[in-house]
Amino acid sequence: MRGDEDRKTEIKTAAGRHEFCDWIEFFSEFSRIVLVANSDTAEPEDLPDDVRDSTLFVYFNRVNRVLDTPTSDNTLLVTRSNQAGSELVYRGILSEMTALLQKPGFRGIMNLRAVAFEHLQSESELGPSPAGTLDLAAYLRPLYPQDHTASTGFALALWLSEHVRNVEISLTGFTGLRSARWKVFHIHDWVFEQSVLQVLKTHKRLTFGGPAEADPYAALRRHFPEIEENDIILASIQVLSAQSEGTKKQVDQLFSITSPLRAFYNTFKRLKPKTRKQRLLAARANST
Repeated sequence: MRGDEDRKTEIKTAAGRHEFCDWIEFFSEFSRIVLVANSDTAEPEDLPDDVRDSTLFVYFNRVNRVLDTPTSDNTLLVTRSNQAGSELVYRGILSEMTALLQKPGFRGIMNLRAVAFEHLQSESELGPSPAGTLDLAAYLRPLYPQDHTASTGFALALWLSEHVRNVEISLTGFTGLRSARWKVFHIHDWVFEQSVLQVLKTHKRLTFGGPAEADPYAALRRHFPEIEENDIILASIQVLSAQSEGTKKQVDQLFSITSPLRAFYNTFKRLKPKTRKQRLLAARANST
């Protein structure tokens, strides 16, 4: 991470690469790390001043989705790379996002990748703010389903839960559900991610911020202590399987009904001009 040499949050470099230990040192300066997903349900908690002063709020990519006004909390902006690099960089909107994260709390930018084909930016391309990279491609390869790629928030939450063990890690807005405003990308395996996060929560490796989620089966177990927990789990799986089958039948009907609309959409999509990402990838391919 670039910045003043006496800045405590400076990330050391080794041969131009940022090692895991450098980021561990950075995150370990805080007593609490709150990862704020780009979601309508994200609600950073109203913390006492002494707790807030030692808390780092981590925002992802387009922070204007969750921040209406600038914040001076301790913050880190994580920008995910795709094949063309950081969307915030090649769309020229990085400064617009960092304007919502004000000094002295703003600690800088992390450029993260989760798959080997994603293109990390150089530090100079990330503007004047302190900046560094975190390459989780090799870390995630044996852990994540191979036909999907990890979402940015999940990738960082998983890595933090394993490598920064003396800091409380709290997640807010991590539902994996589409809202009326924001879509979810099916390149990510949301069922896998939510399952892993729930397991980590059960083992107290992280917490979910916002209102406490009540266990819907706790009262049932108290009322019927003779019922085994495995029986409740099996019954839940059977119900979910039946509901999933019903949903698939309805989706199949929708595919039939919307066939003409999809044909029109596909034709329109072929006529659209290339996006910035497509032009950048084409230019990079021609230059090699």
